[in-house]
Amino acid sequence: MIGLVLFVAMGAAGGDEAAFDGFFAEFAEKRDGIRTLEARFTQESVVPEETLYSAGRLIYVKPKRIVFRYEAPEPTYLIDGLRAYEYEPDLKQVQVYLLEDNPQTEALFLGFDEDTKRLRDAYEVELFEPAEEPEGARGVVLRPKNARDEEAYFEKVTLFLRAEDYLPYRIHIVNDAESHVTIRVADFVVNGASAPAQGQIMLPEGTTIIEDDEIVETVGRGGKLVPEAIAMPEPPVSAPGEEKVAVP
Repeated sequence: MIGLVLFVAMGAAGGDEAAFDGFFAEFAEKRDGIRTLEARFTQESVVPEETLYSAGRLIYVKPKRIVFRYEAPEPTYLIDGLRAYEYEPDLKQVQVYLLEDNPQTEALFLGFDEDTKRLRDAYEVELFEPAEEPEGARGVVLRPKNARDEEAYFEKVTLFLRAEDYLPYRIHIVNDAESHVTIRVADFVVNGASAPAQGQIMLPEGTTIIEDDEIVETVGRGGKLVPEAIAMPEPPVSAPGEEKVAVP
């Protein structure tokens, strides 16, 4: 589950209400045309007496699918709505489980999705303009309102968003007083042709599929793709006389 909570994102309520509403209206507008996303990430995890480094690629496919492909020997994580997959190729197994239907679960997508409505009751938010960052970058600090709850995913998250589309290029997560994670995201490809095909996990023959701690299937000859592919909507077509605008 650790890998699933690393790419948290945005949402909350509090502070200057007008500034808050204005920011999230702009946030939704900037994200409206994003159907898929690919990027590279590096991750630094600081825990007591140790610092761990890892890297990989992420794929986001609208409406709610995100894949974290860590470099070997790390697992691959995929979230499809409320269904999560943890694939460990060394063990030839994939574990499938359901996530809770609550606003904190929605936070797993909001670094890349545009819908922020459900999170307004779950987080307190602080907006700021980060110093010594690229021009136009925005900063957001998230604190769960139920931070003392054992089920809270983190104590605090700081997101640094690039100006053109508010996608997060750096995320700092404070898990507790002794552990924190810094994630850097780069090489964004928005609405690329290859993303939908990358939004699945290819399970080779012999892979065990485990759901709710029970073996439900052993993959047969030819392997299996999970979950089912998402049917991608066609990009919007300009009305006569209007100029098409490419999404960067």
